[in-house]
Amino acid sequence: MEERRRRLRAYRRARRKFACIVYLLTLVWMLLALIQFLLVSLVEPVKSLFVKHYWISIIFFVLAIILVTIFIFFERVRFMTGLNWFMTILIVEFIIIGVFALVALTLWPDMLLFFAICVLLIFLFILLGSIIPHDLTLDVVILFVLAFIFLIVTVFFIMLYVVASVPYSFIVYHIFISIIVLLFVMYHAQTINGGRFAEMRLNDFLLASLILFHDFIIIYLLTFYVQIIYKIASPEWLINESKSTTKGPQKTTADDDSDDLPTEPSEEGSGEGEPPGEDGEGSGGPEAPPEGEGPEETATTEEGNENTPEEPTGDGEETPETSTDAPDRAKIFF
Repeated sequence: MEERRRRLRAYRRARRKFACIVYLLTLVWMLLALIQFLLVSLVEPVKSLFVKHYWISIIFFVLAIILVTIFIFFERVRFMTGLNWFMTILIVEFIIIGVFALVALTLWPDMLLFFAICVLLIFLFILLGSIIPHDLTLDVVILFVLAFIFLIVTVFFIMLYVVASVPYSFIVYHIFISIIVLLFVMYHAQTINGGRFAEMRLNDFLLASLILFHDFIIIYLLTFYVQIIYKIASPEWLINESKSTTKGPQKTTADDDSDDLPTEPSEEGSGEGEPPGEDGEGSGGPEAPPEGEGPEETATTEEGNENTPEEPTGDGEETPETSTDAPDRAKIFF
């Protein structure tokens, strides 16, 4: 009897140690994510890089999912010392880089606010799962049934948002997905703390920390809609500054139009094709105005010529009158 009690006390100490290691590692992964999210949000060149080349985040996120799948289904990888730590750090880092494309679109006050909210939610439901007397590990089938029902609701509301643009339907989708994830956070907390029908092995702390970190990432990913659309925590001056930085210098419409206009060649009044005057020299009509003078100045010159009185020449001949079609000939230069 005494031996049994001693083994039970040793098991509880080992289980508490295991739980502390898991929660501490989860906090380390969250802190690592927060530092890098702040780096992306505050350093403009890094932010612009992931906004422009979002496919980098997609590649790293897909790689992280592949690695975590291998880590879960191949136990030998989880228990090889050195390789298990390397793969865990690689998975965490790839997941963090995968979120960079969304973090780059947010402002740091909103990012910090919702990061803190998600961390509090995760550890609050870990606490609830640890203290409630009901054994969720016995009712895992009920959890999956509830998750399936909520999945139907979420698909309905997300389609309303995407197809019909129903207001606030994405918020409803967000709430139901978060409920599903937080229910499984409580379930995972009971398997980590032990003393229930199902529990994790004491040497599987890396997998347990990865599961909790992925629970956190799922909830945090859902908050980017509110972060980017509503910006409830960012001041107005920061929003305006981010807009001006995102847009950058742009050419005005007048500049664009002026660049597209063809350059007109300068024209000279050669007077070719004009009828010759009585003295045998070509009259040539009115000369083309110099560059910069408009049609109004040419018309003024023609009116002055018409108002000039005719003076007799020395041999009694009269100076020929200016042709009446001079204004029409002046038009050909414009």
